[in-house]
Amino acid sequence: MNCINKFLLKWDSAFWDGEQYISYTPEIMDKFNVFVNVNKIHPGANALITFAYADYARKTEKMSDSQIIAEIMTHLRDIYGSKIPNPTSLLRTKWQSNENSFGANSYTAVSTKMQHFDDLAGEVNGKLCFAGEHTHKDYYSTVHGAYLSGLREADKIIGL
Repeated sequence: MNCINKFLLKWDSAFWDGEQYISYTPEIMDKFNVFVNVNKIHPGANALITFAYADYARKTEKMSDSQIIAEIMTHLRDIYGSKIPNPTSLLRTKWQSNENSFGANSYTAVSTKMQHFDDLAGEVNGKLCFAGEHTHKDYYSTVHGAYLSGLREADKIIGL
């Protein structure tokens, strides 16, 4: 199971430019290396979204909000200078420690075979069906893969 955590930070006003994506090369791989400008989608939101992946994502789940903000602001201050303000709020995910998910999405190993997706989507006694991004060969690890697999299984159920 892969782990990706998302962090939404909000400010009273935007200090960044109008680009949709802001890239950063951190000293630790998978640590807040891209920022998405929410203002491009929702003008006036004054928010950025960033991500943590894999081992670093798991580490963030044990960090306090203030520790997360400090880490993210180190990166943003490297980009925009030391005078930028701290965010007014932070929303975050903790997918690995969430008892309903225990991770974020499936992750294919080098040894993964396409048959494994069929195996996970297999039905039991022709009546118990399984959906989810992990059961879609083409769009595993995506929301639309989860959605499409739900449609696939709904069609099976309708046909019972």
